[in-house]
Amino acid sequence: MKKHIFLLTFLFASSFIVDAQSVTEIFQKNRIINLVADDTYGAGNDWEKIFESYYDEFDGTAIGLRKKLVIYDDGKAIVSHATRNQYSLFDSDGKFQKDISLHFADPDRKPQNIKQAFGYINGLFFTQANMMGDIYFFDSNGLIVKVIRIHYGTSDMLVLDDSHIAIYGSTSWGKKHRYFVSILDINTEKDTIIYDKFRDFSEFWDENGFTNASESRKREMDFSINILKVDDRLLISCPTEPTIKIFDFQGNKISGQRYDWNQNYLSVEEQLNYQKERISYLKECLSEVDEITDKKYRKRNTRSLNDLISRYEKGLNEIKEPFGMGWFTIAISGGENIFFFGEAKKAGENSFHVYHVKNGKTISENTLRCNDYDLAITKKRLVFHNGYFYGIQELKKCEGNPLRLVRFKIEAE
Repeated sequence: MKKHIFLLTFLFASSFIVDAQSVTEIFQKNRIINLVADDTYGAGNDWEKIFESYYDEFDGTAIGLRKKLVIYDDGKAIVSHATRNQYSLFDSDGKFQKDISLHFADPDRKPQNIKQAFGYINGLFFTQANMMGDIYFFDSNGLIVKVIRIHYGTSDMLVLDDSHIAIYGSTSWGKKHRYFVSILDINTEKDTIIYDKFRDFSEFWDENGFTNASESRKREMDFSINILKVDDRLLISCPTEPTIKIFDFQGNKISGQRYDWNQNYLSVEEQLNYQKERISYLKECLSEVDEITDKKYRKRNTRSLNDLISRYEKGLNEIKEPFGMGWFTIAISGGENIFFFGEAKKAGENSFHVYHVKNGKTISENTLRCNDYDLAITKKRLVFHNGYFYGIQELKKCEGNPLRLVRFKIEAE
């Protein structure tokens, strides 16, 4: 009997599963966080049928994982399928409800260039703006009841309250490209830009005769703006900038907070390895060019790829010192915290800082681990809500379609 008591005590001491109420406590110290699938969530769903778009291809490229997950306040979910006018609805227990497609009340009017659903506001879903700048607001039957047109492209959209949506957008601006965050009032249909930065078109191409793959990647990160919401605050963060900008929902800047960890550096060896990986990838692409039937197109692609390979090979000789790559790569809202994920050194590895916004400091650094799923950490396919991680993820050991909508319980080692 004493052995049994000792064993139970040991098990409870070595690991525990937290519920939504105690989730904050788990992030108070550095841990390995195991994500354990909740088997009751979505039980009985026919995933082969629900996610048959997993097998979709576009122009020979697999696009079945290009999906967007939105979990709204009451725990219900909507999943968008790339290139399809298809949106899958699930209840708060993960049970599949139905697929809907967008349409107008007038059967002669057709929605154009349909995009993924990015949020839920005032009882309506809304899509990312399409090429014309149209944002479609639609109900649970797919009926489009409102259209707002903006005049720029959108990369991310975030519901702030019943009237306002934050938008990460971009547009051409003379000889530059403008990246910005705006707040759209859905009642007046007016938007206000509260933060912006400019990129000269010349920065899209190296003028020095060689290309450093790490520097090119960092330049892209310079304009990878993250918009997040914590309580009644809008937060704007950029991987290569040392501060978080904090605004209210009317666009007034409240403060800025500096990250309290050092930025990530790539060593010379890491840069060289990444450079060589890019060269190998380009050579693989070059070997496939012969399959192109159009002679002019084949010749143009061959010339472009050879030029890129030459620039990358010259760049190998220019890598001589460590290179700063910023403070994070992906930021995900986590209740009263933000999870700042760093650059993974190897496939399947990850680490993230848990940043408590109200206190303005990091409370821990953790690692996510998932034994049953190939964990994809992206803002579109992994969401934190009310003490759980939700994701569109691939089951490792599975016959047939491996794609699932899954709710992960948090188990700390």
